[in-house]
Amino acid sequence: MDLKALLTISVADKVFANPKRIALLQQIQVCGSISQGAKLAGMSYKTAWDSVKDMNTRLPEPVVHSEKGGKGGGGAKLTVFGERLLQMYALTDQMQDMVLAALQDQTIPMNNLLDVMAHLSLKTSARNQLSGTILSLDNSLTNTDSNHDDLNVRLQVELTNGLRLNANVTQSSCARLSLIVGKPILLLFKAPAVTLKENKTSNSPENQLRGVVHEIHSNRHTTEVSMRLIDNGLQDNNLAPQLIYASIDTQLANELKLVSGGEYYAVFSSTQTIVACMS
Repeated sequence: MDLKALLTISVADKVFANPKRIALLQQIQVCGSISQGAKLAGMSYKTAWDSVKDMNTRLPEPVVHSEKGGKGGGGAKLTVFGERLLQMYALTDQMQDMVLAALQDQTIPMNNLLDVMAHLSLKTSARNQLSGTILSLDNSLTNTDSNHDDLNVRLQVELTNGLRLNANVTQSSCARLSLIVGKPILLLFKAPAVTLKENKTSNSPENQLRGVVHEIHSNRHTTEVSMRLIDNGLQDNNLAPQLIYASIDTQLANELKLVSGGEYYAVFSSTQTIVACMS
């Protein structure tokens, strides 16, 4: 199904910009003329002129600067604000397309825009990308000397499947990202940061997430494993399971006797995670 959303921007409940007006601005940007832009956009000169005049007077900043005809002929060009309007419209159009694609794909969560972007547009070298919500922030971390660590903040995060884990960020990063309880975030970390264990270690400061082995790829030195996280019963059965990836030494893989369908714990430090969010 080919779904399409059309963006209309209104000012005081009256249309300011719509697909036709945006097409006109795009043509004016290319040819430098309102009359020629009108022809290329498929509208009459009067409609084009009235549209430009309306947009130029509806907001404090005009979108088109025009010059009257003379010896060299008249011309028109977009103002800086007009160019930014086209950029904004193009970006919003891309976001609409992503959300519509997510609507038609039941495997993509739609809890927030970050979830949609992570699945459809965000590409990083970190294969582990887990989405969740901040449950708490603790800036009373202690170091080996039992003194308060005023530089770091520990986040407790609940994943979309109900599992909980910890992540560390600096105080400055926490402020820059405006991290607060309830904010949706994305946790990124590389596969080599994850190791596997058969049993959970009590009182360990590391994150330990139980999962079922999905795929195994191995050579003499390295074994790459993908695991389906075992949720807390909160995962929607219609959604794809959350996966975690580990890259471990093949000798360790042999010692663990890794098999597809086997249950193990994915273990990684809270300091290995990178936090991403929408501002």
